[in-house]
Amino acid sequence: MQLGDLELHLLVTDHWKADGGLMFGVVPKILWEKQKPADGRNMIDCSCVCLVARVNGRVIVCETGIGNKLSEKRAQQVALREPEDMLHALRRLGIQPNEVDAVVTTHLHWDHAGGLTRRNQQGALELTFPNARHFIQRDEWDFALQPDVRSRPSYVIDDFTPLADGHKAVEFLDGDAEVLPGVQIRHVGGHTPGSQVLILHSGELACAVTGDLVCLTPHLRVPWNMAADLEPLRVFQQKSQLFEEAEKHRWLLVLSHEPDQPAGYLEDGGVWRPEPRLT
Repeated sequence: MQLGDLELHLLVTDHWKADGGLMFGVVPKILWEKQKPADGRNMIDCSCVCLVARVNGRVIVCETGIGNKLSEKRAQQVALREPEDMLHALRRLGIQPNEVDAVVTTHLHWDHAGGLTRRNQQGALELTFPNARHFIQRDEWDFALQPDVRSRPSYVIDDFTPLADGHKAVEFLDGDAEVLPGVQIRHVGGHTPGSQVLILHSGELACAVTGDLVCLTPHLRVPWNMAADLEPLRVFQQKSQLFEEAEKHRWLLVLSHEPDQPAGYLEDGGVWRPEPRLT
């Protein structure tokens, strides 16, 4: 779809299942399962939603999904189904991997950063977007290299360390930044130390990719958050601020794990109105 000067495309790189307790924390199951029914293993449907934008002649990719490096055992545990390889989907848009100018990952968990690198046909590890600048918070990078005991399974070093190993493809940020004209990155923390939100501006219009700050439509309620959040109170604060801006200025929001109509607007009273041109 066209949003002012922004050309936006959504790519669903993965369908998978996540534990309902992980996704909703202390929210009682009797409440969340009305919106996200669980299967017999208490798993709910999720997607990995990536945004591709053409901005001022540049190609930007936000979020890269799980990628192709997951072990068969882990793929079975999360019921991973990849509807279309990300690079194939990009080629349908007329974009080659070496034509991507910038990559923004909201954080470095395996289900967001897995596609930063990939295994080639010989099994060797390579950068998915070899010519792109990758924007990552320094706090996130440092924590991902030495995570706490609870967070350790969420990070896979092969997903991100090759960006810095001889390639110099990563640009570290220390807080909010405008990395390109009209391309703003907001450091929100909360879910992880370096979680960030991408905000693309075109005049009075804007599109925000929320990452795991707001990963599913039920999380549009401020006090509904994930069990994996390291700082829940910060999540609530940052969500409140984002929702106020999004409702007031009619920002387009993209929810990174929502499997059903992941892009839309917050209207009066926090009502979610999906954007039919982005499904």
